[in-house]
Amino acid sequence: MSERVALEPGELALATVPEFLAVLRIVLERSGLTAGQVAAKTSIARSSAYNLVASSRTGLPVDPDQVWLFLGGCGLRLEQIHTIMQAWQRLKVERRRHSAVTDLKPDRTGTATRLCGADVGVDGCIEHLQLARAAGDLDDAVVWARKLKLALLAERADSGRGAAVVLE
Repeated sequence: MSERVALEPGELALATVPEFLAVLRIVLERSGLTAGQVAAKTSIARSSAYNLVASSRTGLPVDPDQVWLFLGGCGLRLEQIHTIMQAWQRLKVERRRHSAVTDLKPDRTGTATRLCGADVGVDGCIEHLQLARAAGDLDDAVVWARKLKLALLAERADSGRGAAVVLE
């Protein structure tokens, strides 16, 4: 893939997910290609390429390989791809750290403990799962899907039918 797109140093200072998403759109625009043309040049599915730059997208892309291929398909300089991927990794870690904090609730002693599916209940887990999917945050959606499974098992156990299920 030829390197013909370059970003200014200030454009590479990606501190937030919206800034990260904006730079994907900027790179695509400067490439002079459509997301479909980038998909054709790479192994990315056409719908995935369009989803990476969708104006409705609010969540960090889940698959770093897709981001890498997309940026390379747009012709971005290799060292700038590395810089953007470092930002992706940092934002991913920050999101997980934030998710860990927002999933905490104070117990009776005031100590924060992580919410589990049984604490939130089946309906609460479904709501969180739907919100995560709508935001494009598939990592968080998977977490809530697992919590939903645990909430369902807890509900079954509470109903007296037992929970004789081996969890993965």
